[in-house]
Amino acid sequence: MLPETTNVIRRIVINRRFEYSAMVIIFFNSILIGVETYFESPALMYLNYACLLLFTIELWLRYLARYSNKEFFSNRWNIFDLVIILAGYVPPSLVADHAVLIEILRLIRLLRVLRLLRTMEELRLIVTVLIRSMRTLTYNLLVMFIFLYMFAIAGTYFFRLHDPDTLSPEKRAEFYEFQVMAGWPTELRDDPYGNLSEALFTLVRCMSGDGWSDIRNNLCVASRLELINASEILVTSFHILWYILAAFLLINIIIGAVLNNFESTMTMRRREKNRLKREQQQQKLANLSERQAPQLAGTTGNKNG
Repeated sequence: MLPETTNVIRRIVINRRFEYSAMVIIFFNSILIGVETYFESPALMYLNYACLLLFTIELWLRYLARYSNKEFFSNRWNIFDLVIILAGYVPPSLVADHAVLIEILRLIRLLRVLRLLRTMEELRLIVTVLIRSMRTLTYNLLVMFIFLYMFAIAGTYFFRLHDPDTLSPEKRAEFYEFQVMAGWPTELRDDPYGNLSEALFTLVRCMSGDGWSDIRNNLCVASRLELINASEILVTSFHILWYILAAFLLINIIIGAVLNNFESTMTMRRREKNRLKREQQQQKLANLSERQAPQLAGTTGNKNG
């Protein structure tokens, strides 16, 4: 392709209108995917194929505007777009006998919504921050899980409801009345602290603030009825301590890690912009020097003459 044509395509691709147009198409296609969950029609199918064609043209223009193949394929967003677009051309009839492949194709098609992330620089920045934060978040989440695991085991020790088969008839009646009052299922395995997995889920609920006070109140009633081996003071202290530790310390540690990576990413972004500006200025000065060199040579020759 001629350099002039490449430059024209490159100016089109980097234009903000091109980015906004792509964003509108992606947004429209995302709405179509949602509408298809209610009903299907040939019109929706044709509209989806039209969006797929426009996505193909967009990616093709980005490829034509590349500086090199290495530069194009080293961009992970381009690879992501390429996989999604190619998967869209796979006819459903080709994998009609494979339910797993059909679900995979639907999932890949659903990922078109994520293409909105590449159309805006601010969204790309957020994704970059999240990716950079993964390593730090791994250790923070490990610390959170250690505390979560310890509290879950302690919860099963203290707050697991007694087995109704081991209770006296009077206590068994109180047990079932308590479960009805608390709104808990009659199966013992669904007791909030009946086993480790249920205890982990209960603590996650408490961490999010989802009804943790109700869990505490119900366990206080169970304590008064002697259905658990814990006092009301222990029930209250345990849940308040966990809520303070989880909501105000562990979660804030994760937020702090993300904010720290956001600040470092913004610093690197500013440095990169300053570097590009310096390179552009140097290039302009070099071009200006090249233009002025023949004129200076002609002027010197006239003086010597």
